[in-house]
This record gives sequence, C-alpha cells and structure tokens, in this order.
Amino acid sequence: MSKQVSIKEFDSYVKKITKELRLDEIEKKELEEEWKQHLYDHYDLLRRDNVDEKEAIQSVIDQFGTVEMLQEEVNQTYPSSMKNHLFKEILIGIICLIASVVGPGLLIGAYFQPYFIVASIQALVVAYFIHRFIIKKQTFWLFSIIGFIPIYFIFLQFLAQMHGAPLTLELYLSEIFSLDWNRLAGLNGLYEFPTLHIFWYIILIVQLVSGNNYVSVWKRMCNATFQYWAMLLIALVIAKFQSSAEWSVISMNVILLYAFLQQVISNQQFIQWKETINRLVAKPREGEN
Repeated sequence: MSKQVSIKEFDSYVKKITKELRLDEIEKKELEEEWKQHLYDHYDLLRRDNVDEKEAIQSVIDQFGTVEMLQEEVNQTYPSSMKNHLFKEILIGIICLIASVVGPGLLIGAYFQPYFIVASIQALVVAYFIHRFIIKKQTFWLFSIIGFIPIYFIFLQFLAQMHGAPLTLELYLSEIFSLDWNRLAGLNGLYEFPTLHIFWYIILIVQLVSGNNYVSVWKRMCNATFQYWAMLLIALVIAKFQSSAEWSVISMNVILLYAFLQQVISNQQFIQWKETINRLVAKPREGEN
C-alpha cells in the first residue's frame, strides 16, 4: 500500500464487499489489496487538491460504487473463475498422474502396475480437498510463520530418524541442499530431505519474481512456505495409513508434486498461459481466412 496510515472507512468498505463474494480466500485477499490501493490513490489525489479529509473519503467511496453493485459484478465473473480453477486442477492432476506412471520406473526401475494410477488418484483427491478447504484458507502471514515452526521441527526429527543418529548442524547443512542424484531420489521417490528443500527454494523464487503487486513479497513467501510444508506433513501422515510401502511412497510423492505445483502455478499464470495458447491457436485460423 502506498499509504501507511490505514483509513478505517476504506478497510470496512472493502471488507463488506468481499465478505459475500464466492471466491477463494486468497483471491479475496488479493482483490481487497487491489481495491484498497485504488481507493488510497484516489484519496491522495483529492487531498492534494485540498479536499477535506472526510469529504475526500466519502467521495472516493461514492465514485467506487455501492457494495451491492460491486458484489454483483464480481459474482457474475465467478463461473469463469471456477472454470479456470477447474482447468488448473485438471492440469496439475494430469502432471501428477503422468509422474506416478513414469516416476517409479525412472527412479527405482520398477515396472508399471495398475495400482500406480489408483494410488495416485486417491492421493490427488485427498490432497485437493485438504488443500482447497483447509490449508489454502490460511492467509494470515503471522500464523503461517507460527505454524511453520512446529511443522519444520517435525521434519527435522524425521531427518534424524532417517539417519538413525542425533541431528547435528553438520548433518542438517549437508541435507538442505544437494545436487547428488543419489540423495535427491531414492526408495522414497522424490520425497527426500534435499529434494523437499530444493522444491521449497523454487517456490520462494517464484513468489519473489511474481507479478502480484498487491500482496507484499514476504507475506506471499510466508504463506506459500506454510502451505507447502503443511501439505508435506499431511503426506507423511497419510502414508502411515496406507496398506503397503508402495502405496505410501506413491501417495507421498503425488502430494509432494501437487503441493509444489499449487505454489508455482498461480491462477494469474494459468490464465496467461491459456490466453497465450488461444492466441497461438487463433493465428493459423486467421491465416486460413
């Protein structure tokens, strides 16, 4: 936000609008930040023209529109938003299914078995509902930091169990980054400590270069970190209840890949990709005409 001092009338006004919108919590948050930016920018212009503070606030709100009108306009676009959400989930699901089919053969030389697909579909369904209706609802950056700390501590204990030795600084530093393929992939597939961290680094870089101008970079990085590691912890828990080690490994890797793709493929990116594909498809048709 360009203006550091919060104006409660603007905050309350925007909250009223987004409260009844049929959007994800993240989409609501981004819309709130975008609208507040417009409100504050307009307010600053009026104040520079020596308009009274209260009059400027009311003028900005009046010109922006009534709560009911804005809610109706946004909700009318909801079907297209849902369509994009559905296409994005299908894309991520296809990538995860392909990875579950070819991954075991590439990583450990396993021959394809029908349960590769069955276990993957099961893991995808669980991952989708947990991510969309539980994990993704958390958008408060401070809670993300607080929640990440115990989750990461559990993973450190998991690392110590893997090595059968107390966790030392030397062991930890050797595991948080490695380009040795034998350590990046193994009997747990890609669910290895160095690989989990490399995926995390990629997520942080994606958030850093993201074109989202309405939510600060560090808040996006905090929320993305919490959502990613929370999904990884859930993958561990789900793996404990699988009927075989093979199902456990597939479930863990599918949820890992799902959590990673959810953070690196934003709704805005997906829409941009779709529009680019549509333009490329349309060009040959225009040439034929």
